[in-house]
Amino acid sequence: MRYLWHRLMDPSQLQTIELLKASKPLFDSGAGYLVAAVGALGAIGGAFAAYLPNRLMAKHQQKELRKSTAFQLYAEVKATLEVTRHRGYIESLRAILVAFDGQQISDGIYKVQVPDERFIIYKSNLANLGLLPPSLQSRIVLLYQLLEALVQDIKPGGMLNAKPAGRAAFAEALTLSEKAKDIAEKVLAEIERLYPDVAPTSN
Repeated sequence: MRYLWHRLMDPSQLQTIELLKASKPLFDSGAGYLVAAVGALGAIGGAFAAYLPNRLMAKHQQKELRKSTAFQLYAEVKATLEVTRHRGYIESLRAILVAFDGQQISDGIYKVQVPDERFIIYKSNLANLGLLPPSLQSRIVLLYQLLEALVQDIKPGGMLNAKPAGRAAFAEALTLSEKAKDIAEKVLAEIERLYPDVAPTSN
């Protein structure tokens, strides 16, 4: 009769009965085992409860740092483009090449005073670049390498003014300038796509 009763029971019910049998010693042998089990579960729960908020906070801080880094670099790149446009560096190089091609000059000197402390925002955020998307990282690094190469050419004692330079040197400087401008505009566009609120809206 007992065998028949077991056969008619649902398998999940049999598992529940077996679990209850296995846990019986915890209650029969006093409160020690039960207290230990409850304590262990409490410790695990407490650790998890402490871990979860800390992890969520860390992710939030990382997200905010990523946005802050993007905003700062956006401001510096945009300012660099604006200064370049206002002072007409690219247009000056183009005009010099036109003079070369018209055989008005055979060599020339081009010099710009550049501060020693430059690209401060970029340098202060080098450790945070890894937070940005890979495509944006690579463009930003390439942009600042191009800008630094240009600075080395046009600052006092650079290739374009240490001694009179020929057309090839000016053509190279123009190529680097135009490429840097193109990459800078792509950097700004990508940051604007990621964070539409980075650029002020015009009314």
